[in-house]
Amino acid sequence: MSKKPVVKKVVSAIQEVLSIQDKKFIDVEMVDVMSQAHNAGLKRSELVFQVAKSTKSLFGVDCTKERWEAIFADFENRLVNTKEILPSTARNYSKEVVQILGAENPPVLKPKGTSKTAKHEQAKSEKQKELDKKYAHESMENLTSNLVKLAGLTDKNSVEKFKEVSSIIIKKTKEKENQAKQNETQAQKDFKVDYTTWFQGLLKTDEGKKELIAFRLNKEVRSVLAKVLN
Repeated sequence: MSKKPVVKKVVSAIQEVLSIQDKKFIDVEMVDVMSQAHNAGLKRSELVFQVAKSTKSLFGVDCTKERWEAIFADFENRLVNTKEILPSTARNYSKEVVQILGAENPPVLKPKGTSKTAKHEQAKSEKQKELDKKYAHESMENLTSNLVKLAGLTDKNSVEKFKEVSSIIIKKTKEKENQAKQNETQAQKDFKVDYTTWFQGLLKTDEGKKELIAFRLNKEVRSVLAKVLN
């Protein structure tokens, strides 16, 4: 006896975004057509594009993030419940439709959220992109040198700058480690973990910042930092 697939549950508040007419449209213009594509062979891509076109028309002019999510959730649920398609396959069909929409000119993309949390995340992401662009061509040596100079300063601007530079150093360090991961020996991996953890720990306390100031003239310590961060 086959195991009944687990159907994705949708919060009722989101489901209310869709009218009866919306759901009927999804059933006929999206679910039925995708079901045909599921068994269509060579004509499959043509039918999937048809579903994408229908999906786009359902969005309307001012589609919200909630409506976008409700449309695809209802689409997937109906594929699973009425066409006996596995949930994982239904999710993949949604992803395929989203990719087609994103490739249009202009691209049709998922709307951004309007909640306080969503706006906060958007602002945070945009700020990070600006920082990445600002420091894209800064060497780790210059960044580390600037960080040491800022470590002993307590005015508001210097403290903010310290946080900014340290976040970039940590981000660049992680990126570089990921790039070199395949070529590293286990000893090298252990070395970087130990000293990166030590360095990040210094950044978190006033005592640690004072140690950084004391270390800045120590060639041996600077050599270790250069090995870890570059």
